[in-house]
Amino acid sequence: MRFVQGQFKFFAVLAVLLYSASLFAASTVEPAHRLDHEWWAERHEGVLKQIQEGPVDLILMGDSINHGWDGAGKEVFEKYYKNRNTVNMGFSGDKTEHVLWRLDNGEVDGISPKAVSLMIGTNNYGSNTAEEIGAGIIAIVKKLREKLPETKVLILAIFPREEKPGEVRDKLAEASAIASEIADGDMIHYLDIGSAFLAEDGTLTKEVMPDALHPNAYGYELWAASVEPKIAELMGEPIPPAGFRVLFNGSDLRGWKGLVANPPARAKMSEKTLAKRQAKADESMNAHWTVEDGVIVFDGKGENLCTERDYGDFEFMVDWKIEANADSGIYLRGSPQVQIWDAVKNPEGSGGLWNNQNNPSKPDKCADKPLGEWNRFHIIMKGEKVTIYLNDELVVNDVTLENYWERDKPIYPTGSIELQNHGDKLWFKNIFVKEL
Repeated sequence: MRFVQGQFKFFAVLAVLLYSASLFAASTVEPAHRLDHEWWAERHEGVLKQIQEGPVDLILMGDSINHGWDGAGKEVFEKYYKNRNTVNMGFSGDKTEHVLWRLDNGEVDGISPKAVSLMIGTNNYGSNTAEEIGAGIIAIVKKLREKLPETKVLILAIFPREEKPGEVRDKLAEASAIASEIADGDMIHYLDIGSAFLAEDGTLTKEVMPDALHPNAYGYELWAASVEPKIAELMGEPIPPAGFRVLFNGSDLRGWKGLVANPPARAKMSEKTLAKRQAKADESMNAHWTVEDGVIVFDGKGENLCTERDYGDFEFMVDWKIEANADSGIYLRGSPQVQIWDAVKNPEGSGGLWNNQNNPSKPDKCADKPLGEWNRFHIIMKGEKVTIYLNDELVVNDVTLENYWERDKPIYPTGSIELQNHGDKLWFKNIFVKEL
């Protein structure tokens, strides 16, 4: 009888443990709110308002690490995501269960973004197993697919935390690996960029994450650059080479503006006058610069097309195509110009710094393709010096670009990149930049 009683007690205790474990595991997959935190409730309401105002093409979803795009990562966000109709749905302190609640309570209702980038789970590490965390991430992905059937989901492996490798990192890596099993390479993708933050010996340095958890501005730059090709792919944009970001999304002219005068003339304008002139220039831009089948097309009328942002040192890539007798170019920091023209008519070819007077103005060789075919510039600008590859041929090697507008001054330290025209029909595509 004692043996039977002993067996009963053993199985009773085992049942309780199993039941408790099932409840414990369920915490990562059962929606839970944090409305008792006033800031959390306000942020949730702010997200609801933002999606109602729309449009929404990209969502960054997760915890404080995504929340930080509003803080330490703000300038990086402006560069990479501002022109992508992006909503930051990162909430500090959130666990998988909190994201599930937010999804159930309106944060993706009535929208159909192109992509969601999800990075969640680090706050579950102290109270949940790797299996439970992985299950929570999978539950979020399934919820996203249910509510946003046309949206592609990118699962980012949970970022490394703590200065040195150890049990915490191992647990989070295991959770990420479990979550990765739901990726199908079609609507659900998985990407591990953790190594981008680490030194060769696996150390997570203060230069990247000062508290060994949250990225600083440099850390956010590493993050954005590492995921850029995948984000571009999921959003249906041209895919940039490693380290570059998209400057033309292939569908519209977000991130570009019409030309207003030249740099010294603009500098003399009042803010009100410049805004008025810019509005008129943008109206002209939209009339003459259009997008057709992923290509920027200029109809031969109007002014140059300019980047909204200014650039200092950078690498720039662009594909271009012209017709017979056409004349165009690329302005660097708002100044003329890397030459584009008909190589039949001008046998020295394209790529030279045509407006130079005291430094070489012609390319070292003609590397143009036949008229009507696509050419590619790879332009590198550091300080006053410019290096240019045309169709993978070095045509300008570390030559000073002179200031066309103010000949007695060196080239401006920053300025826009412009697609220039001389009244000919032009085509541009695959436009990427990397700031140095």
